[in-house]
Amino acid sequence: MLNRVILHYHSKDADYKDKSVWYWQENKDGQDANFIDEDDFGCVAKLTYDSHVFLPFVFLLVKSNDWTGQSFDFRIKRNSGVPETQIWLVEGDETIYYSKQAAMTSSFYKEQDSKAFDMALRAADFDKKWGFSGWLGFRHTKTSTIFRIWAPTASNLTLVLYDGCKIDSPVLETFVMSRGRHHSPEDHSQNTIGVWEVTIDRLLSGLAYGYQLEFPYLEKRLSRDPYAIALTPDGKRSVLYQKEELEITNPSHVIPKNCTWRLKDSTESIICEMHVRDFSISETSGVVKDYRGKFLGLSQTDTKNPFGDSTCFDYLKDLGITHVQLQPAFDHHKTYDHDGKVLYNWGYDPENYNAPETSFSSNSNDPKQAILDFKEAINAYHDAGIGVIMDVVYNHTYSTETSAFQLTVPDYYYRMNSDGSFKDGSGCGNETASEKEMFRKYMIDSLVYWVEEYGIDGFRFDLMGLHDVETMNAIRQVLDQIDPRIILYGEGWDMGDSLQPEQKAKKSNAYLMPNIGFFNDDQRNAVKGAEVYGHFKRGFVSGEDKTFELMSAILGSQSFNNYLAPNQVVNYIEAHDNYNLNDLLWVLNPEDNIEQHTKRIELATALNLLMPGLSFMQLGQEFLRTKLVPTGIDGEVLEKDRIFAMNSYNAPDSVNQVDWKLRTYHRNTIDFVKSIINFRKSDHLFSFPSFKDIRSVIKVESGYNSNDFHCFSITKNKTYKIIFTIFSNRLQDKKTNDIIISNDRSLQDDMIEALSLLIIDITP
Repeated sequence: MLNRVILHYHSKDADYKDKSVWYWQENKDGQDANFIDEDDFGCVAKLTYDSHVFLPFVFLLVKSNDWTGQSFDFRIKRNSGVPETQIWLVEGDETIYYSKQAAMTSSFYKEQDSKAFDMALRAADFDKKWGFSGWLGFRHTKTSTIFRIWAPTASNLTLVLYDGCKIDSPVLETFVMSRGRHHSPEDHSQNTIGVWEVTIDRLLSGLAYGYQLEFPYLEKRLSRDPYAIALTPDGKRSVLYQKEELEITNPSHVIPKNCTWRLKDSTESIICEMHVRDFSISETSGVVKDYRGKFLGLSQTDTKNPFGDSTCFDYLKDLGITHVQLQPAFDHHKTYDHDGKVLYNWGYDPENYNAPETSFSSNSNDPKQAILDFKEAINAYHDAGIGVIMDVVYNHTYSTETSAFQLTVPDYYYRMNSDGSFKDGSGCGNETASEKEMFRKYMIDSLVYWVEEYGIDGFRFDLMGLHDVETMNAIRQVLDQIDPRIILYGEGWDMGDSLQPEQKAKKSNAYLMPNIGFFNDDQRNAVKGAEVYGHFKRGFVSGEDKTFELMSAILGSQSFNNYLAPNQVVNYIEAHDNYNLNDLLWVLNPEDNIEQHTKRIELATALNLLMPGLSFMQLGQEFLRTKLVPTGIDGEVLEKDRIFAMNSYNAPDSVNQVDWKLRTYHRNTIDFVKSIINFRKSDHLFSFPSFKDIRSVIKVESGYNSNDFHCFSITKNKTYKIIFTIFSNRLQDKKTNDIIISNDRSLQDDMIEALSLLIIDITP
């Protein structure tokens, strides 16, 4: 394990001859090191801390060679997964700086520049001077190709064009770029002083490109384009194509008037979450081998499991959902095994936001194929009347040092501390700064690109609580101009401390963000309970008295939170995070037999679908999908198996793949869930523009005692009564032929089995 620190040390008198470094690990003896180099900041030492494990903290001090003088003791914080940490120390200053630009603001620095770190800490002033609202990336005219990049702090910039689009294609040509000259702080459409541009008088296509950037006080950097739409297989170089090469047979799918599958009222949505790889990677999917785990595996038809039952795309069409939500399908960080194969990762490690993931392509060596494959899959879902929602992760990037954002405008795109370290509200090493003008612009440009180029129908925002309210509202307004039926929702958890409470796009601020939805964990906890980071709690179906909370959810969940309308409520009881419903209920109710266990799942899933708001489920919830895969010698479940099941972001296919044999084993449960879905979709029963509409249509009639039946009615053109219980009870005033749906398959003598739900037509 390489634990290295690169120390840059500055002294006002620039006398480094009699200085050295003493460095040590916690609870270990130290050792001496000399400064071996000089740079424009001062002198440089390279320190390697010998350890076979990652060291989160290491220590050093700067001293005279004879120990007659020494600095403060410095405790260096290191980021996991980064072998090398650079720091800057200024003699007389107790602060450890993790950015040279931050160090230059020190009053002890000989050439102090109080504005050197404005891009991080005084972004409003920086944005006013440098912000730009025009297009960025590349464009083609009839005879030329134009490249633009925003890099206001760069001193020189060169376009590097490669001879092909392979990982190792050699440099073909370089082109010096010119900085814009128009300074217009009041009109950023004209404010080009931070923009670099070059026009090449020919139509370029199928070539990789990048940008070589020089900075006054920083090292030269080679970066890909933050606005890249295609990538080399390793994601390290941008690739350009002419628009015509990226079109497929039916581009009309991106024209709003043709998007008949989009819903006017999003509360009628039934969303099924799934992962591109997990969906079809198993042999049980019946998908042809070359398409398994790929974009094209999303839409192959006539696939069957070993028992001859339909799977994958055909199965989803029959299930009756209105939307699929795809876990990250954009380019994300990849690690490789010894054979060069990409190791599993869900994709919440963003690298390039505007390009589809090449490992999902049917030909990962051809950058444009990922685009064509993804578009083909999306169009197939549209033809089937199913919308496609993307899971987007704008709140952090995989790394900071190697991200296109940090390489092109150092220290701007992230939230940072005054010492130059990165804030980490995401828990992933950094958090992006949505409140800054140019990252807000980037988010909007990216989302618009996915809508206009691919026809995406909605977006789920990972850790949306890290974004700011103003940005989320700006996104809603821009997408409304394209099509107000585009769905927006996200994780409204309260994350980080960078923003003021009222600025955060968190659930408790829903009243500030109309027409943006939030995952309703209050309803989730009431219905099933929860497992969060290994901590368990029970809900209604797992045996806890949650009557009041349950009835509140049935009436729209308004009492839980200050929602403006039902379209802000995303009801769910299972998602990719934490234990699947099946695995959780086995933990909470280990004494159940399989019949009781299955009925708990049926009851929980039915309740989730019969509550006002958007309905959300994970693929396989309806056929007892499990991620708890035992790997013990005798088939026992090991602790690592439980950890994988609770957070399977990097677990192998054996854990994450959908086992399509379960689709046959649990046919009755699937049929029951399908009947609930069809009931929900019938006659716009669950279209609720306002909470007033809910109260006028849904009446809670009983169920304020946990031992009772729980009962509510819903009236539109017809009147239905929904009755459910976790105990066996006698049903009163029932006509057998009035029951239209039930998971009590042996209803006898008016006795309802425990863990049953019935829907009765009581229309006069």
